[in-house]
Amino acid sequence: MKLKKRYRILFAVLALCILLTAMGVVYLHGEWWFPLTQRMRRFKTPALTEVLLQDTRKWDLEDLIAQENVSYSTVLMLVNADHPLPADYTPELIEYNGAKMHPKMRDPYIAMRDDIQKKTNVRIYVASDYRTPEEQESIIADSADGIAANLGCSEHEAGLALDVYAPHCDGMRFLRSPAGREVNRVCADYGYIIRYPQDKTDITGIAYEPWHVRYVGQPHARIMTDAGLTLEEYLDQLTPNVWYQSGDDLIARLPPDALLLPAEFATCEISPDNTGYYIVTVKK
Repeated sequence: MKLKKRYRILFAVLALCILLTAMGVVYLHGEWWFPLTQRMRRFKTPALTEVLLQDTRKWDLEDLIAQENVSYSTVLMLVNADHPLPADYTPELIEYNGAKMHPKMRDPYIAMRDDIQKKTNVRIYVASDYRTPEEQESIIADSADGIAANLGCSEHEAGLALDVYAPHCDGMRFLRSPAGREVNRVCADYGYIIRYPQDKTDITGIAYEPWHVRYVGQPHARIMTDAGLTLEEYLDQLTPNVWYQSGDDLIARLPPDALLLPAEFATCEISPDNTGYYIVTVKK
């Protein structure tokens, strides 16, 4: 009896060791379990409420952009196979540590990187930033699987996206690093979105890329992430010529010939969406 009891104890210890080892292996392979946890999250209804503006003023685009409290950028441009960059598009770029990106992206990226390093003790780096058309052509030519975006259809050519990595963890292995998982959890706090989320390939045309972060600014990044929307879906949610409120922000998707804004506002940000409209974000 004592021998059988010893065998049972030994078997239990062995089973526990196997279980703990298996759990450790699974945990180390974040690319296995993290997408599943993301797929299981409950998304919120978009934090947008339709509002009717009583006092408006019609603006000419050039006159609006000339105002001191108005900022014009391209951060909400939709760039995909159906909406390539305009032929005359010239990206606005700034360089940081050798990486070229839109000026609005730099400070939020630095803040995100430093916050993630503080939380995880792991630093993230930029693997791919702005690409010239020639560089994109080279990537297309070298792409063995044919998944590289066509010329003019890559967000990297717009200077609005970054591919990031952690030491020894790039591509899908990015999720093996606690820093990679943290990027996916908190990037919206810094105005970034995971541009190509899982289960949205039929909408974006691109497979899941947890390392590809795209800057869209606030409050748009927060709204999209909380609601589980891609940029395509978010723009479709914004009915043209309708104003929406999200917190202290007013948001509208307006045609260039009908820029009806509140008569008075504190600040205004305007960006073309590359579909013929402008996304206007106003703080009252």
